[in-house]
Amino acid sequence: MIIKKRRIAVRSQSNFQATVSVSDDDESGEKLRMNMGTCYFPKDIESNPESLGQDAHFICQERQTFGVADGVGGWAKKGIDSGIFARELMSNYLTSLRSLEPGRAVNLKKILLKAHSKTAAIGSSTACVVSLKGDHLCYANVGDSGFMVFRGKRLVYRSPTQQNYFNCPFSLGNWVGEGKRPVSVFLGEFDVEQGDIVVAGSDGVFDNLFGSEIEEILQESEGRPWPQDLAWTIATVASMNSTSEEYDSPFAIAAESEGIEHVGGKIDDITVIVAMIELEQPRVSQEEEEE
Repeated sequence: MIIKKRRIAVRSQSNFQATVSVSDDDESGEKLRMNMGTCYFPKDIESNPESLGQDAHFICQERQTFGVADGVGGWAKKGIDSGIFARELMSNYLTSLRSLEPGRAVNLKKILLKAHSKTAAIGSSTACVVSLKGDHLCYANVGDSGFMVFRGKRLVYRSPTQQNYFNCPFSLGNWVGEGKRPVSVFLGEFDVEQGDIVVAGSDGVFDNLFGSEIEEILQESEGRPWPQDLAWTIATVASMNSTSEEYDSPFAIAAESEGIEHVGGKIDDITVIVAMIELEQPRVSQEEEEE
């Protein structure tokens, strides 16, 4: 796959994207860790060129956890930017992660519901939060954001989606006059191994890229790429596909199966998080360094 580069604006999400890196106090034996990188391309909105888009995400190295949320686009018809809700939701989630006592397990669903309860913005969004616990990749999901796991550069797992009907995913939200509605959170896990690659994102990624295309990107990468570089490559290809009228996209195929005509890719915000499953390097004591 040859990627023809084109100019893509990447806008900062410094207020709601965060990476935390601190040491882990568990020194007992070898264990796995996620080395994470991200890339975000908000779609161009002519009426609001400075828009941050409707996606939001975070990565937290300290807690080996990441999350992505995608604001529901239908709110725009009411003049509401659902991206504000998504960003507040992810910010609240990260705050709760940081407040956990050292050594305390990450309860993905509990923290997600707590973050939702504290989100005051009007709007709604999908959410997928993922945490590495030993060799288990645990996740809590609402809607159609999600992830794929690749082993030996081949797709071995994809998280399931939740939707009411085509292109109408489950969501967490805060509705005018109603407040918050009950939420159905799907919980799952998948056993990972050293060398696995996790590719997560909003539906803007998976509506515009087949798993086989991501396999091709991985197979053409030399050696073991940096997660940040790989996230950029995947996001770039997805973005190019999203604006193509000739590309028979996953979204177009799904629409056709529902009797809906759609040609080409689906223009959308695109968030990619790449997590490399690696063996955590053992610490070297001061005495060993001196020797």
